[in-house]
Amino acid sequence: MTFLSNSALPPSSSVRPHPGGLHAADSDRIAQNQRETSLKASAGGAPLRTSNPFFGVGPITDGALDEADSRLTRLAFEHWLEANYRKLDDTGNDIGPFTVAEIARSMHRGYPADKFLLDMMREIHRYFRFPRSNKMAVGLGGGHSGFTVCALHLLTCNDPSQHIYVDTLAPESEEAKASGFFRQSWGAQIVEMLSHARQGDPGRVHFAKTEGGIPSSDTLERLGIKVFFGVGHETTGATCYTKGEVTQLLDWIDRNPGEHHAVLDATSMLGAMPWGEDIVRQVMSKCCLFMPFQKAIGGVSGYFIVSFTPQALALVEENQRAPSWAIPRQLKLAAPADARKPLTGTRSVKLGPFYDPDQDKMLGGVINTFSTLAFAETTFGLLRVERKIGDVTELNRRSVANRSAVNEWMSNSSLFELGVENPEARGAAVTLIKVKDPDIADAAIHYRIVARSKQLLAYDGITHPNGEHEAGLDVARYINAFPGTPGDYRAWIGGIRPLEDVTALLDNLKYAYHRAKIVVLEEELAKLGV
Repeated sequence: MTFLSNSALPPSSSVRPHPGGLHAADSDRIAQNQRETSLKASAGGAPLRTSNPFFGVGPITDGALDEADSRLTRLAFEHWLEANYRKLDDTGNDIGPFTVAEIARSMHRGYPADKFLLDMMREIHRYFRFPRSNKMAVGLGGGHSGFTVCALHLLTCNDPSQHIYVDTLAPESEEAKASGFFRQSWGAQIVEMLSHARQGDPGRVHFAKTEGGIPSSDTLERLGIKVFFGVGHETTGATCYTKGEVTQLLDWIDRNPGEHHAVLDATSMLGAMPWGEDIVRQVMSKCCLFMPFQKAIGGVSGYFIVSFTPQALALVEENQRAPSWAIPRQLKLAAPADARKPLTGTRSVKLGPFYDPDQDKMLGGVINTFSTLAFAETTFGLLRVERKIGDVTELNRRSVANRSAVNEWMSNSSLFELGVENPEARGAAVTLIKVKDPDIADAAIHYRIVARSKQLLAYDGITHPNGEHEAGLDVARYINAFPGTPGDYRAWIGGIRPLEDVTALLDNLKYAYHRAKIVVLEEELAKLGV
C-alpha cells in the first residue's frame, strides 16, 4: 500500500519493510493520519445540495428541482400540447385537443406532425439567433450523424485542391491512441472516406498538433484548406476555442467565403460562447454548425440539427452533380427534383429536410420515422428555458459566469485542479476536474477513491468495512471524465445551471472525495489487520 513516496518516511526507521514499498508500521501510521485528516475535513457534514443531480454530459438538466417539480413540468407540457395542437373538422372548426397519448402513437406525416416539426425548427432557429440567410436541416441520430451529414455532402474526391483540416490529433498517432476510439473517430471517418473512394486521397487531410486548436488564418491558407472541421473541443476535453482562435478562423473564411467552409460541433457551444456578441454573431452566420438536440438545445436525444451557410449549400449541390460516394437515404440533404429519377435526376437541397426561415416552412420532409412527441418536448423545453432564463445572450452570459465561478473556486483549492490549463481555453459548458491529492501516490488507490466519491455523489452511497453505510447524496450523477482526458470528473456547467448549483457541486465534490478516501483507507488498513 503506497500512499506516499518512500521519501516521506523517517530516515532512521527500523521497522521491517512492507512489500508495497513502505515499512508496515509506517504505512499503517500514514494511512491512519490521512484518514484522520479526511475525517476532520468532512466533519461538518454534507454541503448544501445541488438543485438536481443531472450534471452528466449527456441529456442535460431541464432545471427541475425534484421529482415533484418534474411531474408538474410534465403536466405543464401536456397542458401546453393540448392548448396548441388542436383537431379540426373538415370545415376548419376546432373540435378538441390532441392528447399526449395520441401524439405518442401518431404518424410522422401530415397534420399535426408537420406542425410539430415546423414549430420546433422555427423556435430553435429563432432562439439561438441563426441568421435568416442560413438554412437548417434536421435528421435522426446524434451529433456524430450531424458530422457525417456534413462530411458526406461537403467533401469530394473530384477536387484535388480541396484540402481538409480536422482539429484533432491524427488517428493512431502515438499522441492520439490514449484518446480511445470515440475521439479519434472524427478524423478516422474522413480518412476512411477518402481512402476507400475512387480517386480519394487521404493525404489531403491535415490534423492538429494539439487537440481542439485552430491554426492561424495564414497557416490554413498556406495548407490549401477549404473545409475546416472543428470537433476537438468542449464536450470531451472541456476546452473552448479562444477569442483569438475564433478571430483567426473568421478571417480565413472572409479571405474566400465561396471556398472556405468551417464546420463546427456546436454540441457544447450553443448558449456557451464566451467571445462577445459580435464574434458570436459572426460564428453563427459564417460557420456551418451541427449539434444533437439533447445537449445544445436541451431536447430529447436521438436527433441532430445542421445549419448551413448559402456558400456551403452551393457546394453541396455542386458535389451532388458528381457524387464521390453513396449517401444513405436517411442522411441525404439533396433530393431528386424528378422523383422518378433517383439515380440520374438533378438533386437539390431545395427539396431536402431544411427549414427556410424566409418562407417559414420546411422545404422537404424528414426521411425516416421521427417521434412527434420528442419534437413537441424539445419545443416545449426550449420555450421553458427562455421563460426561466431569458434569451440566448443571457444564456451565454450565465455560462461564462459559471466558468468564472469554477475558476475562482479552484484557485482556492489545494485538492483539485482544472484539467485545462489555459483559462481562456476552458469550456463554458463543460468543466474537467482532476485530483491532486499529495497523500496518494498509488494510481489504483487514486482510482478507487474517485470511483467511491462518485458513488457517494450519486444515489449508490458507500459502505465502510465495518458495515456502516453512507447513503448517496444524489447531488451529481455520472460525472465521469472521458477516456484519455486529463481529469477525474467532468460536469455540465452551462447557463441552464444557476451559479449556486456550480459552487454546490464543487463543495459536494470535495466532501465526497474525503468521505471516499476514508473508506478506501479503512479498506487498506483492514487488509493489514488494523
